[in-house]
Amino acid sequence: MIRGDKIILRAVRESDLDALFELWSDLELRGENYPMFLPSQVEFRKRFEEHGLLEENRGTLAVCVGDRVAGVINFYPVLYYAGFELGYILFHQEDRNRGYMTEAVQLLSRYLFATKTINRLQIAAFPENAASKRVALKCGFTFEGTLRGAVFNGGRYRDVELYSLLRSETGSAGGQYEQPR
Repeated sequence: MIRGDKIILRAVRESDLDALFELWSDLELRGENYPMFLPSQVEFRKRFEEHGLLEENRGTLAVCVGDRVAGVINFYPVLYYAGFELGYILFHQEDRNRGYMTEAVQLLSRYLFATKTINRLQIAAFPENAASKRVALKCGFTFEGTLRGAVFNGGRYRDVELYSLLRSETGSAGGQYEQPR
């Protein structure tokens, strides 16, 4: 577990699976800015049974407010460099704009730089997704540019804006991971 002031990041538990699958499957809760694919419950459970949704170079962590799973944050490799892309969602409107995801991104970024041999993290956000862009900037990510027509979502190709954070920009360039508080 990684504890912050407002949230806890933790591995997904078997007891979370039914509720998490229902949340992930509800396209209305996702809004326009999260991939629109519908997950397979069989595949979802299979991934959990194989590796608990947490592997060496990719994973999904629960973003918890108290004992409640409010959202998830993912990390996964990007093919062309030594780093990860982060993706995240808070499922319910009442959990948004409270700093939960900003803290989750900060906690996971520190953890990944301290435990993985990566030099870079990135966040890709649709241009109209002001909340996600605000999270990236609050967490020290730098706007790099627009990838035109890069993502198919909602029946069309959409631009995404790319934000990055380098190891050297975090003070984690070789230091120990410190549990935030």
